[in-house]
Amino acid sequence: MKRVAIGNLLPSAANVAMFADKLARFTAEIGPQGAVQLDPQDLFRTYLMSLAFLTETAEWLGLPATLAAARRCKTAFDRLRSRNGIIDKRLADEIVTNSHQLYVSLSDELEKHHAYIVGPREGDLIDDGIGLFGGEVVNAMPEIRRDVADAARCRAYELWTASVMHMMRVAEVGVAALADRLGTAKGSSWGVTIANVLQALDKERAAKGEPELKQWASETATYLALVKDAFRNPAMHPEMSFTAEQAITIYDNTRAFMRKLAARLAQPVE
Repeated sequence: MKRVAIGNLLPSAANVAMFADKLARFTAEIGPQGAVQLDPQDLFRTYLMSLAFLTETAEWLGLPATLAAARRCKTAFDRLRSRNGIIDKRLADEIVTNSHQLYVSLSDELEKHHAYIVGPREGDLIDDGIGLFGGEVVNAMPEIRRDVADAARCRAYELWTASVMHMMRVAEVGVAALADRLGTAKGSSWGVTIANVLQALDKERAAKGEPELKQWASETATYLALVKDAFRNPAMHPEMSFTAEQAITIYDNTRAFMRKLAARLAQPVE
């Protein structure tokens, strides 16, 4: 899957086509042996920038006809620039023909590609899933980096069950790290380990000590209990699936739990 800036693709194609039309009109009266000076240079710049973007897009998407037409346009335009903008009828027709072929080829070849629009919020998840989840969390537990990024992408693309699966893997790492920090035994299953951790957190909440630590234990236990309930039925089972509401809730609660954990891990062991 490749990312293409649709907002630039369509205007770039239109710029190439408009330049070709203007060039055709401007050179319509040139005789077989005649030539004229083209101006302004701003028009040249717009054409070349659009042409460069279309060439890159054709390479990324594997559009051979579009790429060939774009390269012919560039070759012909380079000849025009080497003449300092002086154009004759033959070169003008070549640029116009190649530019129109580029536009048509792009339209034809894009028919074979599926295009999906991703909104700004979903785009942020794709671009910066780790940052939105919590860079400090990933730095504290680097092994979750891939799953955090993949979970964000799955959420952006509305692959709800897949997003939950990745969050489960993230939460497993977090529960194990919390058990180690609390000095709690890990059980024979993930559920047993969570139960042991929740018991340890209850003891911290009940023990005399710093109010901030007790508050941390209380909030962490709350988020962990929510994560446990969400994963009560394993997401990896083929018969399980999750709705958008469930997946988003699981994502948010897992993120909150992992952030609380990362904050604790950042503190020195007493």
